[in-house]
Amino acid sequence: MIFARLILAVPLCQAFDTMTDLGVDDECLTGECSLNALQLKGELQQEDFAKDEVVLDIEENWHSAPDGLLAKMCSGGHGWCVIGGYMIVAGQKSAVGMETIHGSNTGYYNSMMNAAWTHCGSSNCVLITNPRGFRSQSRFHIHFRQMNGHGQHLKKQMEKQVCKSGGWHHGGYPCGGKARYFPGHPAVFSSASSAGGMGGAGVSVWPGACGGGGAIILVTYHCSIEHSVAIIPPHR
Repeated sequence: MIFARLILAVPLCQAFDTMTDLGVDDECLTGECSLNALQLKGELQQEDFAKDEVVLDIEENWHSAPDGLLAKMCSGGHGWCVIGGYMIVAGQKSAVGMETIHGSNTGYYNSMMNAAWTHCGSSNCVLITNPRGFRSQSRFHIHFRQMNGHGQHLKKQMEKQVCKSGGWHHGGYPCGGKARYFPGHPAVFSSASSAGGMGGAGVSVWPGACGGGGAIILVTYHCSIEHSVAIIPPHR
């Protein structure tokens, strides 16, 4: 039996880093999202937490953590949190997933992607959101990770098609994806919306693309590419 004692607290209404090794594998490979991908290790603590604490005991195994864990860890109501060293988690409880992005709140989601970019903005990085039905936690979050070999191959494939021509390109990309090059540092979700409906979509960003002049945005539909393109820490 694996026992993890997790101390959760309501943080101040600002962005913060949780100094912990929380391994969250957000992709639901079956598409049924049975919470089989969330892992916990040890005791999580944050010196800057507010006074009110909630203690959650995880017994049996690492897969028993309920949905809502990320929401409790980033519950200030404003801004966002950096959790586990590779996730930006929304602080607003209304931020569920891509399906909750609309015209009046797009700037908030853009700011979270900017934060992910700040943490991993090199040409070896990929920033990923998973679509509805393929995430284990309902609070909106963005993974910022290093690419694996397949991710590097996919980036080169996209660069051959999009670097010197405008508009969205499709055909041969995973999950029926559409890719487009944007110079500089685009407002990601505002830019991605021009690809079409976003309710069932996931968005990945590939910084340092096309010789470092900008980024490629890949909009994918009804499946996750996280495990196929990013380096995922081994299960602990």
